[in-house]
Amino acid sequence: MIIIPEIFLAICSVVLLFVSPFLKDEGYLKIGVLTLIVIFLAQFFILKDIFYSQIIFNGFFIVDSFGSFLKSLILIGAGLIIYFYLTINNSQSLRRPEFSIIFLIAVVGMLLMISSNDLLSLFMSMELQSLSLYILVSFSRDDFISSEAGVKYFIIGSLSTCIFLFGTSLIYGLVGSTSFNEISLFMSELYSTPTMLIVGLIFILVSLSLKISAAPFHMWTPDVYQGAPSIVTTLLSTLPKIAAFGVLIRILVYPFGEIIVDWGKILIILSITSMLIGSLGALLQTDLKRLMAYSTINHVGFILMALIPGSEDGITSICIYLIFYITMNLGVFLFILNMQRDQVNVTSIKDLSGLYRSQPLIAGCLAIILFSMAGIPPMAGFIGKLIILNIIIDNNLFYLAIIAVLTSVIAAFYYIRLIKSIFFNEPIEELDNINNNNSKYMLCGFALFNLTVVFYPQFFLNLCASVTLSLFSVK
Repeated sequence: MIIIPEIFLAICSVVLLFVSPFLKDEGYLKIGVLTLIVIFLAQFFILKDIFYSQIIFNGFFIVDSFGSFLKSLILIGAGLIIYFYLTINNSQSLRRPEFSIIFLIAVVGMLLMISSNDLLSLFMSMELQSLSLYILVSFSRDDFISSEAGVKYFIIGSLSTCIFLFGTSLIYGLVGSTSFNEISLFMSELYSTPTMLIVGLIFILVSLSLKISAAPFHMWTPDVYQGAPSIVTTLLSTLPKIAAFGVLIRILVYPFGEIIVDWGKILIILSITSMLIGSLGALLQTDLKRLMAYSTINHVGFILMALIPGSEDGITSICIYLIFYITMNLGVFLFILNMQRDQVNVTSIKDLSGLYRSQPLIAGCLAIILFSMAGIPPMAGFIGKLIILNIIIDNNLFYLAIIAVLTSVIAAFYYIRLIKSIFFNEPIEELDNINNNNSKYMLCGFALFNLTVVFYPQFFLNLCASVTLSLFSVK
């Protein structure tokens, strides 16, 4: 009998919830350490059965290599974010044991999303994740901006839920089932695609676009990224995106693979819009977290581009890009978490001025990561973009490749503007030195990873190609 990591994590989160009131001194640290241990054990359960494939719980969920790979990536990211939380100087409002418990529940929702094999189980999983994230975004109760961000996120999330349910109801009305297997069987027997089926899929894609911050459904992203506590913004910019892309790939490639021409056109619009808005919108930003929000939108557009062909190579390139994306984002946000002046967190871009003079090592590591995000060779970001562009060109989508390159050039401007500020601008008022050795080592690790990927890209190609096979063997 396979041990489901989600069940293990859910049970552990309930146990931690009961234990937390009895931990008086530094309870949030103890619960945080226990959460880290639980995540590590869940990772072991996933890796143990990474080549296992089975449909479970009466067809509601599926366990396969593709899902296990994305789950493993989420758990690695979750472990790193909890480690950041434990080692940085958090504000008093975040020093509560509930933070780690709610974080763990959100992770359970993400893992269930990736394994969902039915629209109903997908809906329940998405709501489990979303409700936890609403709480985390507004976790700083005394901070008006955090509360405002939480309300905005809740309203947009509720709208996303309604749109998803409406699309699901249309599909159920036509197919008579919400199971991916039944939908796939129904699609294979059709001579022509009913218009209402395409309309239902459009509603589902709009809902998922809100989750991944794809333009023009990105409106919540800059405000929520800026208003949420920085550790929560770190979470929002990474893990939910991996889960949502896992869902998007599983839905489009398997049950709706027969109408790739229809949903491919929708993805082209989403991709182009996201790349344009993500690159142009960031040019006028003065806050680092808002800039990272637009950076996320731009990266999402690039990833969506690889999904348009619906091919095995395209999914493989997405998996590779997600690995590089999470390391780049975690590296930048690790610096933002430690970005303080007089023990007060600051996020303005002008605060980076002259960082090289006071902290040359940190400045060098941050520059490497920013160069990688800009897609400058030979960094990891360049390799990820190059692989996706090759896929697009092989499928004769030359206009998409041209738009992608042009928007990448625009995006490179605002990344290089940050680097220019770090190395060449006169310091207005110096930031506090980062005395946290754990953060220094990890920042160096992220920079080294992004710098050295060029020497072993074949490892990631082979890894991601092998896990993608399980997704296409279902078809």
